[in-house]
Amino acid sequence: MNRAQVAMRMDDYETYIELTKVIEEMDVFVDAVVVEGIHDKEALQEMGVTKEIAMYSSGYSYARFVDYVMSRYKRIAILTDYDRAGKSINKKLTVRLEHEGVKIEDRYRDRIGRILGLRGFRDIESMSGLKKRFLLF
Repeated sequence: MNRAQVAMRMDDYETYIELTKVIEEMDVFVDAVVVEGIHDKEALQEMGVTKEIAMYSSGYSYARFVDYVMSRYKRIAILTDYDRAGKSINKKLTVRLEHEGVKIEDRYRDRIGRILGLRGFRDIESMSGLKKRFLLF
């Protein structure tokens, strides 16, 4: 393994550890996490999320999904992807759910997005790849 590979492995490891800490904290303080799809859900489960992970794209209409979330949870994190579509979903859900009295813990979205962004990632499912990358070396 050359120096560049060692440095990349260390960067991946440090990023993974930082993500793990944020996710552990989030798992204590929220009732549920909202994601866009199954790969995002699987990545969060691999990272140790024990709370319910609700998928926005799970076949519910927007109104039905909002009703589902607001009837069950008081405090959630929305971890949609960091692309245009994910940001739009986050904004739309945040406005509506906060209006309905659900507390959106956006600090977790912000912190996770910053950590992933430093490594060039823009989606939640990339957490799985990050873990696998540093474990392969």
